[in-house]
Amino acid sequence: MTRLRTALRTLVMVVVTSATLSIAVAVTGRLRDANPATALWTNALVSISTAILLTAAFSRWLNHQWSKPADDITVKVQRLTGGDWSTRSSLGGSNQMQGLTVALNLLAQDVQSQLADLRAQRGALQALVDTLPDAIVTTDTRGRIVMINQPASRLLALQSSQAIGKMVVAAVNDHAVLELYDIVTTSRAPVVVGESGPSVQRPVRLFRNGQRLTYEGFATRMVDGGVLLLLRDMSELTANVQMKTDFVANASHELRTPIAAIKIAFETLRDVYGDDAVQADRCVQIIDGHLFRLEEMLRDLLDLSRVESPDLKPQMHDVPVPDVFGQIRASLGAFAREKLVELKLTDSPDAVPTLYTDERLLNLILKNLVENSIKFTPPGGSVAIELESHGDDAVSIVVIDTGIGIPPELAIFTSRALYQPLKLAVDPFATSS
Repeated sequence: MTRLRTALRTLVMVVVTSATLSIAVAVTGRLRDANPATALWTNALVSISTAILLTAAFSRWLNHQWSKPADDITVKVQRLTGGDWSTRSSLGGSNQMQGLTVALNLLAQDVQSQLADLRAQRGALQALVDTLPDAIVTTDTRGRIVMINQPASRLLALQSSQAIGKMVVAAVNDHAVLELYDIVTTSRAPVVVGESGPSVQRPVRLFRNGQRLTYEGFATRMVDGGVLLLLRDMSELTANVQMKTDFVANASHELRTPIAAIKIAFETLRDVYGDDAVQADRCVQIIDGHLFRLEEMLRDLLDLSRVESPDLKPQMHDVPVPDVFGQIRASLGAFAREKLVELKLTDSPDAVPTLYTDERLLNLILKNLVENSIKFTPPGGSVAIELESHGDDAVSIVVIDTGIGIPPELAIFTSRALYQPLKLAVDPFATSS
């Protein structure tokens, strides 16, 4: 309809111009016959009027065919450069301008579709890195954070919405992390366009909630010039390595004592054998006692390796409670009397007659708990084992002692350090379940 109205207006102007020219020619002919001078001025006036009318008609046609469509395209291009890729230009003007408009609309549509795909891919990538256990942060060439996953947000105490766009040196407060970042950004190694740059890998130690955490830090310059920071939590692995080191040291100490005692008793027995029957018998008893101790230690080591085996399948069956407590009395009763510690066992068969469990593993756990409690309870104290029923399907076995307990500053480590070296002067199982 717009094009039809414009065509009608142009046609009317042409008709009016033609009619005006016809009238002017007729008037000029009559005036020429009457007065030549008047006819000359009349011809000039008619020519000027005709030129004005033709110029106005051409200007209107030019505005409709080129100027107005060009202005509309300019406005739309400004919106596109501002990021509004949903805007579209309307068709109008000459065939060339209409072709340009169609091409511009197709370009905007294609870019809008690609941006939607990029946003979807970015969302999928963010969801993927959020599921990773490692803390990940990426920056652009100016050092501004462009992505941070959930583990990094928790570790660095940064909200993702607040961290994006901020300088990493302003958002991160941990000196060890910033030092790792600075090593890569200040590296003098040449950077080749289109290839990843220098990288560094080093331990990063952080303090959180009073605990010292160990991370394996990795930083590298990416292809686009930004930096990738990755922190992998090695705290549990480090603690396990230290725990095994302490265990080996403690086990060596525990093995050295009975072996040395057996060696001394054997040398004494060799000297007094046949001369002093009483001393010889005492040496034999010492050797027998320490051999039994070695046997128990080896059995515990085998049980420990069995517990750590991924193929462990507990042998479940009904175990009478008196049998469980009887084994504790038999194995640790003498140790408790030697330490002057009272061993209290609440084994009323009326309350809980049997336990459905793996007898071997249960005895191993109870023996370790009770032995540690006796070891770190001063003379005159007591160690108690109590059963607490939680309905028909669950029973708690609680080991309680009157030992020195756990200092508050070390209580946070009990969930990790279930094994304590003998040199530690605190009881890791002051109250254990």
